[in-house]
Amino acid sequence: MNTPTRQELILATIRTAVPAAIGWLLAWLIGTIPAVAGIIATIDGILATSAPGYTVSVILTAISIGLVTALYYWVVRELGKRWPIVERFLLGSAKQPTTYVMPEGTYSTRVNGAHNE
Repeated sequence: MNTPTRQELILATIRTAVPAAIGWLLAWLIGTIPAVAGIIATIDGILATSAPGYTVSVILTAISIGLVTALYYWVVRELGKRWPIVERFLLGSAKQPTTYVMPEGTYSTRVNGAHNE
């Protein structure tokens, strides 16, 4: 496996950071909806004694950020299959990192540090 170039690492970072930031923002916006905030507050009040030091809202926020980010990335990638320009604007780049692209029909694994196909 080739070592990625600096440009490829920057591209991979952009394509990771943009969906993560948007996922966080969307999860935060969803949490500000009064009905959602009320449900979170109710669950938090019921379960507050079961995990001292942690609130349910912190746990739910972490879970929702992960789920929203994954959903956002998947939707953008699916839209990008039909309209590649969508990826440029919603992921920060239309070009996929070359270190992530494998020829169709291949599968690689790492066994004891060795790269096998």
